[in-house]
Amino acid sequence: MTFRPAALRTREFIKPRLLAVAACLLSVIILPGHSYAQADSAYLPILRSLRIFGAKTIPAQKIREELITPLPSWLPWKKPPVFREGELNADVDRLKNYYRRQGFYHAEITPRILLVADGEVDVELHIKEGPWIKVTRLDLKPPPAELPLNLAELDAKRPLKVGDRWDEGAYEALKRFYLNFLLDHGRPRGKVAGKVWLDEEKDTAELELTITPGPLCYFGEVKIKGDPESPERLIRRKLTFKTGQPFSHKELYETQQRLYALDLFQSVSLTPEEVPESERRIPITIEVQERKKRSLKVGLGYGDEDELRARLGLRFRNLGGGGRTLDLDGKASSLEYRAQATFFNPLIFATNNDLVLQTGYIRRYLPTFTDKAYFTSLRLERDLPHKFRAYAGHALEFSRPFNIPEETIILLSDTTPGKLYYASMALLGVRQETWDNVADPHRGGLFSLTSEFAPDFFGSTVQFIRPLAEIRRYHAPWGTDFVLAGRIKFGIIQPIQNTTEIPVFRRFFAGGYDSVRGYRLDYLGPRTAGGTPLGGEALLEGSLEVRIPIYKEFRAVAFLDFGNVYLKVHDLDVGQLRYSSGVGLRYQTPIGPIGVDVGFPLNPINPNQDPPYRFHFTIGQAF
Repeated sequence: MTFRPAALRTREFIKPRLLAVAACLLSVIILPGHSYAQADSAYLPILRSLRIFGAKTIPAQKIREELITPLPSWLPWKKPPVFREGELNADVDRLKNYYRRQGFYHAEITPRILLVADGEVDVELHIKEGPWIKVTRLDLKPPPAELPLNLAELDAKRPLKVGDRWDEGAYEALKRFYLNFLLDHGRPRGKVAGKVWLDEEKDTAELELTITPGPLCYFGEVKIKGDPESPERLIRRKLTFKTGQPFSHKELYETQQRLYALDLFQSVSLTPEEVPESERRIPITIEVQERKKRSLKVGLGYGDEDELRARLGLRFRNLGGGGRTLDLDGKASSLEYRAQATFFNPLIFATNNDLVLQTGYIRRYLPTFTDKAYFTSLRLERDLPHKFRAYAGHALEFSRPFNIPEETIILLSDTTPGKLYYASMALLGVRQETWDNVADPHRGGLFSLTSEFAPDFFGSTVQFIRPLAEIRRYHAPWGTDFVLAGRIKFGIIQPIQNTTEIPVFRRFFAGGYDSVRGYRLDYLGPRTAGGTPLGGEALLEGSLEVRIPIYKEFRAVAFLDFGNVYLKVHDLDVGQLRYSSGVGLRYQTPIGPIGVDVGFPLNPINPNQDPPYRFHFTIGQAF
């Protein structure tokens, strides 16, 4: 990094930093706070509060994070910190240097110490930010037209643009931005260097980046180390690149994530090998370390609808070798009991298809009915490009409903309590998961499209077609913890052949914590005269949610939910949607966020009877 001559009163960035460090050390030694540092903490005043005034561009929270002065906690049981004036003076110098790095070369910071009681002080930091340095020129050398890459598409995505405030961090991010582009487009030997001219009198910054793309390189031979028990062909199938393709760091990362998703490996590393400068093909070494053969998962949670819930899961890895897994899961709550076994056999019959066999038992205790069912399914699954995974298969289900209100039986004449219903279904589906964290996603999302087809020639006693689609998206603007989330879900179940009406246990229901939060569980849509939900043959629901960081692991939530259930498919009408809005609070834990939400129905079904709000307490995000 170089600068214009001293006539423009420019300075190297390293010098203010060294001066600030020296000033911090001197202030602790020679400033009035020195007497405090030598005294016992019992004779030092207590810091009751520290307030910041005048911070307009830089958030006050960011300024507090730069301080070394211990700050009082908002928790009443935490002991307030002692106050040392030397630490405050060091913080003033620290903040001036911090403001310079953010592009404020004329910032003034004035501390005020106010004695509010015997042995207690308040501290005020009064900040005059002043004008900031503006980026007036950003040149690339050589120009993009002379480079063997199309860099024009990156202009709108630059982390630092002409007209922006100068920021050292953004400048370094700008260089990494172009370097990452080279690494992801076959140029692992590329380099990006920069020059900056700062004019403190005119408050301007001119930038120049020199891009040296280097030779176009390709993926070479892939070697696997670690002597894994999992078959080598399973590892190679998860590669997102092939030998001879242009080199890309992004593809290495995607391959690593796909290998971790198998849940067979404790560690996965992909390392490009060192080769001579003249060599264009870069071999890749994959080294894996396998996880334990068995693992046990125990989970406890609570929700206002399902109350206390528990889960016990046992996983067997590499069962019989070949990367096979077996999962035994049990779940229990006031709403349902479930026991399920899932067997996963990758690359069945030496193909790229995976075999998934599931079987289990479920018993539900829902507001409208109680039922129990035995089910089994057999699917062939396959990875597709762009993180899609498709499947096709067959499922059997034996269901028996109980405890159905008389009014429901009259209105749904094809629903018979105690009758054993048999469904034999063809399964088709596709799913794409792009989220960065399943428990608490910040970016990416989910796309799911499933369908069930149960005709009479499969032997089904209830015949239907049931497609169901769901989309979820998450976005954290500016790379922060501020998250915008949205989802929409749409499904229909259409009776066919000899079935004229879908039994109650197969119908759609809506309302509740993971649906429309201002309404009672399953109580949206058509009901009997006594208020019992009937369910429907069509479902449409969705949510918009804002997740706002407050303090450390605490977040606030504001949401708008909508949805409804329709008796028949032809009754579907978006004008009949029910809406609810609300707010919530989350505390992030290693097992997911613990939260409480309060939802307010905006157009209640029975304004004089339905409660004006509903509380929900649970572990995990609503979606």
